[in-house]
Amino acid sequence: MILVGVLLGLVLVAPLVALYVVFIRWCDRFEPEPWWLLLCAFFFGALVATAGGGTMNGLAQTLTSIVTGLPAESESVQATVATFSAPIFEEAFKGLGVAMIATISWLGVKELDGPLDGAVYGGVVGLGFTLTEDVEYVSSAFASDGLGGLLGLWFVRTVLNGLTHCTFTAMTGLGFGIAVEARSRLVKVAAPLGGYLVAVSMHGFHNGILQIGDEGFFVMQAVNWSIDVLFFVLLGWLVARDRRIVIRELSGEVGGLLHPRELELVTSYVTLGWRNAMSMFTDGWGAFRARRKKQLALVEVAFIKSRRRRGESGPELDRKESRLRQEIVLANRAGVWIGG
Repeated sequence: MILVGVLLGLVLVAPLVALYVVFIRWCDRFEPEPWWLLLCAFFFGALVATAGGGTMNGLAQTLTSIVTGLPAESESVQATVATFSAPIFEEAFKGLGVAMIATISWLGVKELDGPLDGAVYGGVVGLGFTLTEDVEYVSSAFASDGLGGLLGLWFVRTVLNGLTHCTFTAMTGLGFGIAVEARSRLVKVAAPLGGYLVAVSMHGFHNGILQIGDEGFFVMQAVNWSIDVLFFVLLGWLVARDRRIVIRELSGEVGGLLHPRELELVTSYVTLGWRNAMSMFTDGWGAFRARRKKQLALVEVAFIKSRRRRGESGPELDRKESRLRQEIVLANRAGVWIGG
């Protein structure tokens, strides 16, 4: 019975969560994060964060039971843990996933370039957490209430509220992204901490409002959808900000690394995407890959120049920029043209 519930949960939850991941990565128009690093973030959320958060919540439930003298399974104890302990510990463990990405980037991968990247990585960690938690909840509903219970809870948790953990942890990621760009040591410490506190507050409100009954559910739903809309507005603003960075840094490369028409398309929101797709159908996979590789190399050069503008330096940055410039020069010599 339990195995059937888990399998049904995976069949229902996993495709929607995967769709959310793909859509959020698609929103990062100019410098999409590498899939291997996004998968690291996702599975950290799905495995490490859920295990760590679950363990700490179990301990908190036991301690609350001892302090209050109430059974650990009582509604009061569970409500207290859900409202206060779960947000603190779950967001802490999810935040560790974002910190892992930031550390990997700092050590040399250099894939966390700013607030947009941080929000994307945080959101993906949260979606990994969503996958495991939602499968766990809907499989339990199947065990107690059958298929109807499973479908009802799946609709509420994954369809209506599938982005909640994503938006919570995106705030922590946003803090790490702000820290990457900051020159002040105080901001470098305060921004991730501030993002985490915002995530905890959002999570605590989400869980706490449910404790007041049916009215709480409708309030929570309205707030969740408002947060989802604001999250995508934030992503849109950050994408526009990245576009301005790319235009600023590549404008000085026009006539050298790229043609003016290429700059226009590299910084387009949609046009280059469908032109690249059309090249795959008309000229083949190789032509598509060559165009895409040159496009991403140009954008990477722009962000490296932006890092230098902020005062970053070092041999690893020098090597990466030199390699990217050489790739672009070789592509130009081979006649790779992304302006058509």
